[in-house]
Amino acid sequence: MRNPFSRRPELEVDTRPEFDDDGIVLRDVGQSSQFQQQITDFWTNAYTGLGNNPRLIENVWSANRCIQLNSQQIAAMPLRFFGAYEPAWVSSPDPAWFPNGIGDAVFAAVRSMYGWGDAFIYITSRYANGFPSGWTVLDPEVMSVRVVQGEREYKSRQTVLNPANVVQITRNPTGQVRGTSALQAYGPTMVSSIASSDVSRAINDGGIPNAVLKSSRKLTQEQAEQLQTQWASRASARRGMPAVLPPDIDFATLSFSPKDLMLLDLQQFDARVIASAFGVPPFLLNMPLEGGLTYQNPAQMFEAWWRTELRPAAGRVANALTANMLPRGAWVEFDARDILAPDFGELVTAWKSIVTDMGAASVDEFRAAVLRLPPQPLDQSIEDQLVPPVAATSGATPDTTVVPLRPTQEVGT
Repeated sequence: MRNPFSRRPELEVDTRPEFDDDGIVLRDVGQSSQFQQQITDFWTNAYTGLGNNPRLIENVWSANRCIQLNSQQIAAMPLRFFGAYEPAWVSSPDPAWFPNGIGDAVFAAVRSMYGWGDAFIYITSRYANGFPSGWTVLDPEVMSVRVVQGEREYKSRQTVLNPANVVQITRNPTGQVRGTSALQAYGPTMVSSIASSDVSRAINDGGIPNAVLKSSRKLTQEQAEQLQTQWASRASARRGMPAVLPPDIDFATLSFSPKDLMLLDLQQFDARVIASAFGVPPFLLNMPLEGGLTYQNPAQMFEAWWRTELRPAAGRVANALTANMLPRGAWVEFDARDILAPDFGELVTAWKSIVTDMGAASVDEFRAAVLRLPPQPLDQSIEDQLVPPVAATSGATPDTTVVPLRPTQEVGT
């Protein structure tokens, strides 16, 4: 049985050239196939590869913002450990590169997964029992993966890594050695966004004039340039005074809409398309709520964002860490209670029903969960607990006969 991970054999193509009776080459199949392959590679890189370019992602504001939103939302959720002994990496996997703890490491992994299609986690240290105690996130740009004798070989630039220490988290696992970026199929949209932004900047910088000078006589190129230079110098120096034109020169205003030339509708459309690639609600990109949904509000869109995009992405990271770094019976998961928590009014109403109607919780539990207050003593009201503590004094009883000194009094008088 053939190894399913082995490289498929290339198709055999007859690359021998064909000759006529006089020995003239009629068709060189080898050169023709190479030329066709170059054309295919060119158009593949021109369209599908654009979204996988990190420099291009950094130049498109909507793509950069969407990656940041998804990464920071997942990184902000606490990583909860369930098991007997919690390893050190649950709170701080790499103090050297990520000194602020697990949140920054998760942010880097999620950003790599969305931008490049894969996040590569490298185990840097292990306990005596063999399970990891620390790990870091590798740069996906310099990573290469290939299958060698049925196993994956990982390289960081020219350094071959131990595959037992590499955890690859793929954004869309399809059985291939590498995943695809969230913007892999959005290359033309990315280019369109950059082009429309450049046009808008050119208009704001004066790249497109709002008027022209029309001459009744035919002008040479030198005369036209002199007229243009003279108009520009006088216009900048007249400080609002009206212009005086010769009899053979007319001033004509161009009738176009600057809004249409700036391609604002196209930029907004491109931003919405890119936001859909990341599952981000468009209003987070400062775009109005539109569409056929009758009852749509930010709260519902936040929940849809969590259910359709953030939860699967966070679950993929948590499952990879659990499967490769923890023993059986232990696992980690992201706690999304703060993200999905209702507002304060709804929370109080729900707890009131739980405490009074259902009797499923006590008042002290309500105070701890909602008000973040300790249990209330019987002889102390909530107002007393909210008063800040004062500085401690001695136990001596103050003498009420002592008269406080005024600023002008002297001691002993």
